[in-house]
Amino acid sequence: MLTQAEVARLFTYRDGALYWAVRRKRVKLGSRVGTQGKDGYRRLVYEGTAYLEHRLIYLLHHGELPPLLDHINGDPTDNRIENLRRATHVENNRNSVHSSTSGVKGVTWDPTRNKWRCQICVLNKNYNLGRYDTIEEAKAAMDEARARLHGAFANFNTRSNI
Repeated sequence: MLTQAEVARLFTYRDGALYWAVRRKRVKLGSRVGTQGKDGYRRLVYEGTAYLEHRLIYLLHHGELPPLLDHINGDPTDNRIENLRRATHVENNRNSVHSSTSGVKGVTWDPTRNKWRCQICVLNKNYNLGRYDTIEEAKAAMDEARARLHGAFANFNTRSNI
């Protein structure tokens, strides 16, 4: 396991990225470390151990590796230190962006009532926030509930499957 001192010796941090600060076989001095996976996370292998770049950046700046880190803006390619924070599993899930056919996380169409249905989950318990005539009303209800229940880890972004 790399230490803060080893990370500082091996890499240079610049604008949310790590670059090689030492010469190594098949690695150009000053080149960006690792490779980016399809999930957006950048990975590297050092002496047979795999590391995620954002975790090494956090270690470099804070001297510790918490069990879980959260990308505040939800973008796994944005490894700026100001975009990284400690999080519990629950907090990290609250900040996740989920796909939604409605375009709004937690909102689904209820064809039996011809209304938009809102649900939110807190500590493994689902809460029904009601049904709304318009998607805008449903989104407003979800945003208010998310802000109240999820606090700093509330994520109002969605990706539509439509």
